[in-house]
Amino acid sequence: MAGVSPRTFPSTRFSWIRARRASSVASRAFRPAQARRPVARYIRAHMSQFRHRLALKIVLPFAALTLAIGALGTLTATSALSSRSQEAFDNQLIHDGFVAQSMVQAGDADRRSILRLLTAGTGLSQNWANTPALQAWLERALTIHPNVVVETVDPSGREIVGVVGHGEVADTVTRSRDLSAWPSLSYVLAGGALGLDLVVPAPRAAIFTGQPVRNAGGVLVGAILVGDFLDDRAAAIKASLHDDITYYDINGQVLGTSLSLVPGQWSTLALDTTTRNRVSPTSVVELSRNAGGPGMEILSPWAVRTTNLGYIGTTASTAGLLADGNQLRILLVALFLAGVLFTLAIGVWLARRISRPVHRLVEATRLVSAGDLDHQTPVTTRDEIGELTESFNQMTRSLKDKGGSLKLTMTQLQDTYLMTIEALAAAVEARDPYTHGHTQRVEEYAVIMAKVLGCDEAELSAIRRASVLHDIGKIGIEDLILRKQARLEADEEIRMQKRPVIGVDMLKGIDFLDPVLPLVRHHHERWDGNGYPDQLHADEIPLGARILAVADALDAMTSDRPYRAARTFDYAKTEILKGSATHFDPEVVTAFIKSQRAIEDLLRQAAGDEVNHHPDPDDVGGWRLHVVGR
Repeated sequence: MAGVSPRTFPSTRFSWIRARRASSVASRAFRPAQARRPVARYIRAHMSQFRHRLALKIVLPFAALTLAIGALGTLTATSALSSRSQEAFDNQLIHDGFVAQSMVQAGDADRRSILRLLTAGTGLSQNWANTPALQAWLERALTIHPNVVVETVDPSGREIVGVVGHGEVADTVTRSRDLSAWPSLSYVLAGGALGLDLVVPAPRAAIFTGQPVRNAGGVLVGAILVGDFLDDRAAAIKASLHDDITYYDINGQVLGTSLSLVPGQWSTLALDTTTRNRVSPTSVVELSRNAGGPGMEILSPWAVRTTNLGYIGTTASTAGLLADGNQLRILLVALFLAGVLFTLAIGVWLARRISRPVHRLVEATRLVSAGDLDHQTPVTTRDEIGELTESFNQMTRSLKDKGGSLKLTMTQLQDTYLMTIEALAAAVEARDPYTHGHTQRVEEYAVIMAKVLGCDEAELSAIRRASVLHDIGKIGIEDLILRKQARLEADEEIRMQKRPVIGVDMLKGIDFLDPVLPLVRHHHERWDGNGYPDQLHADEIPLGARILAVADALDAMTSDRPYRAARTFDYAKTEILKGSATHFDPEVVTAFIKSQRAIEDLLRQAAGDEVNHHPDPDDVGGWRLHVVGR
């Protein structure tokens, strides 16, 4: 359709302002006495519920704080005590590990001492060739050394006699076993070592200290080995330390242990490579164990003199530690609950004591708010609540005396606000004949699109008001900028872009306009985030502002300007479609297309009913309203 000049649609301008004023005038009268009585009955019926809520508001934060502090304190105390108990346990375990190492070394020294005793004289070499005599001599020599294993071996590695478990008579005597496969035995039989330590893993793991045996002529006739069974040695250490001892070979396999496990279960204790690599002479490794009950094991190297034989594990049961920790937690929780209950009881008592005068004051407040200005609340306390009650009574008397004057003043103030807003909105349009009727047309377009988008009545009301006020910030822009025909300079453009903020600053503080402020501030934002003043993006822009952006652009393009004639509706539609998803919200553009017929009807009606308003050619008043920028 052809371009049309500025126009005013056939509707009442600023209708929302007059409706607001009429409502405020109608509300000036006091409520009749008949309307107050149901309110009073409602208040009395709900006071018990209010008291309950107030008590809860006093007690519940008190209870929550008590629970939080108590729980935190209990947790902190439990954690601290548990940490100390665990630290003490760990220190004791490390100490026991060192003691176990000392006892292992003491056992090694005992073996070497017994070996020196057996090889010191000529008795061993004299009885070497006579097996019965050798056995008898060994039993006599070892009477005071029970639980020692002695093996005598000929040069080929064949056992001569083995004696196990000594008293007056050996418990076990073995002969003629082939021991040549024992680790390092061949080295001893070759005469290359005196006091060599070797571990024999089977059939029953033992540690031996061996030495070659020579006859009176210095000829090597065999070797003698003095040792201990590792499980016996572990049991002996446990009897002193009350901790379990486990011997591991250099591959991490169990050789002997005092744990209540059969040999078939020893594989569950094997050490992996990572664990073995962490053990060194300067550091120990702590492991959690469940064999035979919960426990912690500390690993340390097992070395005799310069020979690394494997690892020694010292395991202490944590059952007692866990039981003590559980008892401690139960005790602390019980104390905590008792403290909470006691504190809550005091809190409830205090809440009731505090809330009674407050309840009376609240009831009086509601009665006064219902219009009963004759009510006076009795003052029962001399504290701050009593002072508040007395002040409230004085305020009630003052309200009774000055209520009429106050109501009149408030009504006049509200009317002044409304008239000021109306005057400012009218002043904006009065400055430029080219924008005559702009706000009303924007309102009509915006409301049509908002209804298509399903906006509710509250949103429609905000859009109507924002349509009237969206350009009010131009009051703060200099005429030289507003009326400039040429392209604005950069600083002038920046100044123009401040008008939404200026408009919001002018309208702030008027409560009923709060929903309008975001629409006034953001109706120049762009969907792609390149608008102003806050560069909001997409859905960050309020829906009402997105609707106003399309309506504002539509009216700007279809209205006359000093520098051009009005564009056609089809031209404006094309430009708005081009701006979809960049300048405008695509959903609002869709609503605009759906509203095309209604908007065109408005344009045709206005073109037929209104007389064009053309400015004097010499008048450079007015300002440009572009789709982007001004």
